[in-house]
Amino acid sequence: MYGLKNFPTYLFLAHYLFISQAVTRAASSSDSCASKPDSHMPNGSWDSHLHVLDPVRFPPIPGSYEFGTYTAWDATVEETRLGCSNMVLIQPSVYGNDNTLLIDTLKAFGPERALGVIVFDVANISTAQLQEWNDLGVRGVRLNFQSTGDTPPAKELRDMMQRYADAIRPFSWVLQIYIAMKDIPGIEPVIPTLGVKVVIDHLGHPDIPKSNTSGTALDPHTLAGFVSMLRILQQDNTWVKVSAVYRVSQAPGPLYTDLDPVILELFRAAPSRLVYASDWPHTRFEGLDIKPWTSHLLDLTKGNTDLRNKLFRDNARELWTGNE
Repeated sequence: MYGLKNFPTYLFLAHYLFISQAVTRAASSSDSCASKPDSHMPNGSWDSHLHVLDPVRFPPIPGSYEFGTYTAWDATVEETRLGCSNMVLIQPSVYGNDNTLLIDTLKAFGPERALGVIVFDVANISTAQLQEWNDLGVRGVRLNFQSTGDTPPAKELRDMMQRYADAIRPFSWVLQIYIAMKDIPGIEPVIPTLGVKVVIDHLGHPDIPKSNTSGTALDPHTLAGFVSMLRILQQDNTWVKVSAVYRVSQAPGPLYTDLDPVILELFRAAPSRLVYASDWPHTRFEGLDIKPWTSHLLDLTKGNTDLRNKLFRDNARELWTGNE
């Protein structure tokens, strides 16, 4: 008989997924506005960045921040509430290269419901292992230096990106990178050489200044690295996630309006290169409700249905599936 820790996650979670349709029906029939998706969310929307976490059954690596338990069931409830029928699970920094929980959760969902982005050591990976993960719905690898605070020098980072691109290219995976916006100019030269799709996390993690007393709106072109990111987005292999504004905003929630000029300029300059993501369950900001900001983001599209569909559905489908 399995102990709790050794019981396969995909079996442990499967009974939750059997009733996911019931959750959807309950949400759609509820009188509570908080449980219903925004009416402007496009059908078939994608959430391109969320995590599953379980510190009891899957303890984090030493030195990690504290976090709660967020299962496939919790993710199903949240995505139903947001109105996203497709999700991309991202390996969090607290698990390092141990992708067990994420992989088991992909088994529970199946690739028609959820895809995944993992972390691995490119110096110690086999083609057979990548193929196995690919068959389960993995579609990318993440390089996360912003969370760990150890971004390497630009030349070293470019070389690293090239090695990972070489490893994932046969599978048409995405190279996902999380660095500060000020460091983006350092990777700009390598983007055209990679031969893989690239996605930049969380609006590029800009350094947003505190609001000034004049009330003048932020000019995003003054942000270190923003112009470089715009140039990268003009290429046909790079996207950026419109997500995690609360991690960089200097304004109060839940709307974080000091990021609006950044988002609006991205709408103008690169509407086909943006993907919505919730960043649920908002590690280090647990308890935050991203739904008001999601509705605000919908409002920022100003009724432009084509832009809205790209941001919440079409761009993500191209990024993660190639419209297969």
